[in-house]
Amino acid sequence: MLTGVEMIKMLKKKGFVVVKVSKGSHYRLAKGDIQVIVPHHHRELGKGIYNRILTDARIK
Repeated sequence: MLTGVEMIKMLKKKGFVVVKVSKGSHYRLAKGDIQVIVPHHHRELGKGIYNRILTDARIK
């Protein structure tokens, strides 16, 4: 599994750009009409959140 920070880096490599950063340390990334929200944490993402981000990003 990836941490939130690693997930953000991976999505940026796939062409996503940071649109907004909330006070609660969540990053909103977008690519075209696709938007994904990723928690900016240095601990591993849970299995459900990890899968949901990949599904929303249309990577999985």
